[in-house]
Amino acid sequence: MFFKEKGEDILAALSGNVISIADVESPIFAGKVVGDGVAIVPYDGLALAPISGIVSFVGAQKHTYGITGFDGTEVLIHLGIGTVELNGEGFTPYVQKGDKVAAGDPICNVNWQLVKERKLSIVSPIVITSGSMEKIKRLTIFQGLAQAGKSVCMRYIPVKK
Repeated sequence: MFFKEKGEDILAALSGNVISIADVESPIFAGKVVGDGVAIVPYDGLALAPISGIVSFVGAQKHTYGITGFDGTEVLIHLGIGTVELNGEGFTPYVQKGDKVAAGDPICNVNWQLVKERKLSIVSPIVITSGSMEKIKRLTIFQGLAQAGKSVCMRYIPVKK
């Protein structure tokens, strides 16, 4: 008999093209130092929660968001590469640390035009943080066009407790 393992879905946080994390022009992300996952080349600026849980952090420059799911898995949303240089300019957060969110809830709006004008990358990594990876038995990545809050970009099988 075969039993299908139940996986946990992680939705696309942005609408756009989902690519491999290995293709990101940042050795920190491409090398999976921060964690494993995908990156999205967005075509609009509305970022949505990829999982349900608690907002565990909002970066001081408003370009990074962490959400800890109810199973303890933490997902990092990093809006653009090098965008820390903007010091929050161009980012409109809708959440703060401690907020409860459902998958698909708005977390931030980004002015990608400003990011491009400053010659920074709009490529946005969405990763399961390295500290949470020990809880993951298997991670499946789905690449291609995705709709924020609707398309699954990753699915993980948690380690059995």
